[in-house]
Amino acid sequence: MAETIDYRVILKKVGIAWIAFGLADIAFMIYSVAHGQSYSSSFNIFAVIAGIFLMRGSLGATTLVTWFSAFSLAGILGVFLIFPFLQPIDLLVVQAKLDPFGSAIVWLMALAVLVLLGWSYKQLRSTPILEARRASGRSTATPKLAIGLGIALVAVLGVVLNMALNGATGAKAVDLARKQLGPDYKYFTQSISTGGRHTRAVVAAYNDREIKYVPVEWSE
Repeated sequence: MAETIDYRVILKKVGIAWIAFGLADIAFMIYSVAHGQSYSSSFNIFAVIAGIFLMRGSLGATTLVTWFSAFSLAGILGVFLIFPFLQPIDLLVVQAKLDPFGSAIVWLMALAVLVLLGWSYKQLRSTPILEARRASGRSTATPKLAIGLGIALVAVLGVVLNMALNGATGAKAVDLARKQLGPDYKYFTQSISTGGRHTRAVVAAYNDREIKYVPVEWSE
């Protein structure tokens, strides 16, 4: 007869992984801020707190972490699929060439997130966890809503960002940046913000040797 695994053993293992990743994410955030780089994450403190509850054997925490993992996995995989349509590949190549260490860390963190989410989801959907949830009166259904919301969010953001960055407003921002720096660069609108009739944008101007981030603004 196969030995029955105590669900608390699985929760402790997943909890330790989430705490470790959360602490690593906090350290990376501090590193980014110290080097003047922008960084945002849905993990860090959340991962540490969720990990602590999982380590303590909380079945309630399995609901949140499973839902979050399913939602985030669907969203992140969707982002990878649409990313080439939202940012030029050659810009990513130049970024990697100019800052290989920083680029490598970013992609390794992204890969680590995918591995953590996929592994956590598999562990928390394992038979011992599902049996413990069923015994406590909790649902054991697949979190289809979380998966659907993750896909829907990426689809909506993809359409909105593509219309904004590659539409008429994005073209206007590129035109203004090109007037400042000339034809020796390729241009791509990184961000756009509007307030009333006033618009601000940041345009990446790049070639094989450098990247410049050009702020532009105009009023209609």
